[in-house]
Amino acid sequence: MKWVGNTYVIPQWKTLRRETCNIPNLLRNLYFSTPPVRLWRSGRKVVGIGMESWQRAQRILRQNVGEEHYDAWIKPLRLGSLVAGRAVIHVPSKFYRDWVSRNYLELLQASLREGDGPDPEIVFEIDGGKQHELFAARQADQPAPARKRAPRSRARRGNLVERYTFDSFVVGPSNQFAHAAALAVASKPGELYNPLFIYGSVGIGKTHLVNAIGHRVLEKNPMAKIAYLSSESFVNDLITSLRQDKMADFKTRFRKVDLLILDDAQFLAGRERTQEEFFHTFNSLHESHKQIVLTSDKFPKDIPDLEERLRNRFEWGLTADIQAPEIETRVAIVQAKAIQAGLKLPNDVGDFVAESVGDNVREIEGAITRLGAMASLTDQTINLAFAREVLSRQTRRAVTPTSIAEIQDAVASHFRLSVSEICSKRRTQHIALARQIAMYLAREIIGTSYPAIGDAFGGRDHSTVIHACDKIRKGIHRDTGLSQTVQTLDQAVRRPATN
Repeated sequence: MKWVGNTYVIPQWKTLRRETCNIPNLLRNLYFSTPPVRLWRSGRKVVGIGMESWQRAQRILRQNVGEEHYDAWIKPLRLGSLVAGRAVIHVPSKFYRDWVSRNYLELLQASLREGDGPDPEIVFEIDGGKQHELFAARQADQPAPARKRAPRSRARRGNLVERYTFDSFVVGPSNQFAHAAALAVASKPGELYNPLFIYGSVGIGKTHLVNAIGHRVLEKNPMAKIAYLSSESFVNDLITSLRQDKMADFKTRFRKVDLLILDDAQFLAGRERTQEEFFHTFNSLHESHKQIVLTSDKFPKDIPDLEERLRNRFEWGLTADIQAPEIETRVAIVQAKAIQAGLKLPNDVGDFVAESVGDNVREIEGAITRLGAMASLTDQTINLAFAREVLSRQTRRAVTPTSIAEIQDAVASHFRLSVSEICSKRRTQHIALARQIAMYLAREIIGTSYPAIGDAFGGRDHSTVIHACDKIRKGIHRDTGLSQTVQTLDQAVRRPATN
């Protein structure tokens, strides 16, 4: 878009005469337009981007900081305006302003960046108060020392999580092998282990490690092209490209990178078109000696509905697992997260958090965040009594073994059936679904063998149980209603141990 003679041309919108162009009104109207319209003159942006950019930024932030941190710190933020590289964001209080600027400013800037443009200037405005400008994660009254910044690839902006580096990763026996493998791949991408497949349960460091690989690659080669995304994003990009007839662009985007990082590869399962496209993308990158890094919550052979040709390729390189951290590593993680948050935790508080919160590193980080927030808001010193009170609802309680009979009772009650109906030979849809969910929970929660589950449900064959478990396992990834039902029942049948 540009001035052509005396006319300002805006593609697919309208044209304005130079003589009659009322710039203030034009900018105001275009800012609130749908879809958003961008005006450029002499290569300089002169108008805001609109709410679409803020919604996109929120999606990026949610993906990078996790649901708990997003709800606590990002969701309360409101966009005031986004004009000419300057974003005004409303915050509830000075505390929010300080916390967000200290922990999320760079990620916030990256998520609001447009294409290859510069980082936007972030201005926080306290509701009912004055504006506070922030530059490069420092408050305006703190001059930043001049430093030379290396050029960064587009992929670093808005995708890789800035704080997830090798320096901030706590190494212990549970993750030592995966850490060493990640370091090796980062030092010689495309040469040693290709692909690198890291698997383990939720929240124990997989995402941190693969982000660290990306950062290290960029340190060695600032112009490296990196694609870091979740399987869900890959699927969504594919669907959009198919709908808009832009598959050529899609293929170019993912087959011309130096490093492809795909999080949660298990969600490719069951999607034939997506698996086919990723298969060809994988082959293209591998043949070009470009590095591929994958994460999953399961070993490749345990991912249901994954095509055999993809399963084989996932196992071509090196497969490394991450286990839940043992107590010593959890203590180190707690102290490291506290330092990152600017908190000084007494040793007994660190031990309490490590022992009580759980194995999930994200939950540990959430506990540290909550402690810091409550201490700041109430102006109290963090000690053991304070930590026990603040984290009373977040601390872990042991779960006693659950019997199949208890699972059957819970499921029968939820579906308003009797246990005898669930164990009967009846195959009506309502009863069959309840039976399959109960079998799935018995397998997932208490690990009962397939034959034993079959015996407890009217003497069914173990192959019937396997089919039921597989059907529910696949269904919870596709059906939100089913997923919520299974989650509700899972929580209902687990109970805290009594002392």
